[in-house]
Parts: sequence; C-alpha cells; structure tokens
Amino acid sequence: MTTPANDPWMGRWSAGRVSPAIDLRQRKPWDVMAPVDQAVPGAPTGDTETMSLEVAVVGADAPWGRFALPDESPVYLPHNYEPNYPYPLVVWLHDSEWTSRELLDLVPRISPQNFLGLSVEGLTATNRFAAGPMSPPNCLDPLDGLLETLKDIAGQMRREFHVHSERIYLAGFGDQASVALRMMLRRPEWFAGALAFGLRTSKLEPITNYDDLRGKRVFLSAGIRDVRVSLPDQVSLGRLLRSAGVNAVLRSYDSGEEPSPKLLNDINHWLMNSIHESTLV
Repeated sequence: MTTPANDPWMGRWSAGRVSPAIDLRQRKPWDVMAPVDQAVPGAPTGDTETMSLEVAVVGADAPWGRFALPDESPVYLPHNYEPNYPYPLVVWLHDSEWTSRELLDLVPRISPQNFLGLSVEGLTATNRFAAGPMSPPNCLDPLDGLLETLKDIAGQMRREFHVHSERIYLAGFGDQASVALRMMLRRPEWFAGALAFGLRTSKLEPITNYDDLRGKRVFLSAGIRDVRVSLPDQVSLGRLLRSAGVNAVLRSYDSGEEPSPKLLNDINHWLMNSIHESTLV
C-alpha cells in the first residue's frame, strides 16, 4: 500500500490556480511530495533526496494545488472543481495500515471529478480510549468522540467547499471499515451511508433506530483471498442490515486486501447511482 515515487497518480493534486476558498494561509506539511528535479536546498550535488512542500490551506497559491483544512485534515479536490455544484463527500478513516495519503490516492482512481475526498483519523490504538469509572465526567465513548470530531471537521469542509449535505459517506478498510459502519449506524441522520471494505468483524451494536436507518445505503465488499475476512459473516451482516431497512449490497472480488480496479469502478457506479436515484424521486 506504499505509493511509489513515480506514481502516475501524482497529478491527482493538480488544481486550477484560482481556488474557491478563503484567506491565504500556510500550514505545516502533512506528508512529503517529490517534485521532479528539485533537490533539497543545500544538499550535495547528485543527492536524490527531494524537497518537502508545504501544504496550503484551500485558496493558497500552492504549486501542486494540494489542500488541507485549517485543522490540517487533508482534502482531495476534484479535477475542474465547480463551486456551484453540490459534491458528494467521501470521508475516509485512516490508521497506521492505510494512511491518509494512500486513501486519498484512491479517490481519482474511483473518479477524478465526481466526489470530494476527506481523510480523518479513525479509532486507533492512540485514541481508542474507553470511558470507565475513573474517566472524567465529560469523557465520551470513543465512537461518540470520533463522531463529534468529524462533525467539527465536516463543518469546516462545508464552509470551504460545496458539499451536498445529504450525500456524505463514510469509508474505511479493515478495522476502519467496522468503525465507519458503526458510526453510520449510530448517527444515520448525519450520513447517506457507508462503504466498508474487508471488514474484520461482523459484530455490531444492537440496532434500534430503524426509522432513521430506512433507505440508508451500505456497500460491503471483500477480496476472496483476504485471509482476515469471513465471507459467510459478511453475508450474515448484509442480511442483518437489510432486515433493518438498509439498502445494503455485498460484493466479493478476486483479490486480497488491496482494492482491485473492478472494486474501484463499482464504487464509482454505486455512488453515482445514489445521485441518479435521488433525481428520479
């Protein structure tokens, strides 16, 4: 899942020089870019190390058009972004297994222009605190804490970009697939649905909010060679979601943990179908 230096998708960060946003403010880097033939200042001649470029808040005149929200959350801006069009937003939950850059690299491979992408840290070993007898009175359940964090970040995103408020999807791989699905089930009124790839567990909290879940959309998928996924458990989970009124689809692919081109193509069609269906109602 490591992105090679000559990744053909490096151009994914290209954007117009005029960006639809706010004041010009520089932010600290969130990862390292690799501009061609641009060495680190002061480095010996022939040194292959490349220069790090700062991430700029949306609106800054950055050479690579790479953007981050004021809280540093990285964003994928579609090619030829149109400020007057309400874009679906896919919120990718990242961890040590799938980094924010790797997840946002997938967005243009799904579609370079149909969606906005946002990457947020999911529940990980560093933030998976548990409320207990010794916890402060205002200590939230980890999932509720992540939901509140995402609520704030989504608010920033909507101030910066034209996000369709009824087409916000959560997405994750592996452990974060479970987190994305649990978040959607806990607060379905906030999201249009969830995309869960390679779920490691099918155990969910009891479902009680049937009225809010009715009509929500879930895309479950797994690679048949992914040894950490139980396909029968995935099928059972799909049936459970459907019994709660969720429009759940389950697909398997001839792959392991890595997303196949067929999966990425299916994600695009699945997301676009939600737009077409809503226009027919």
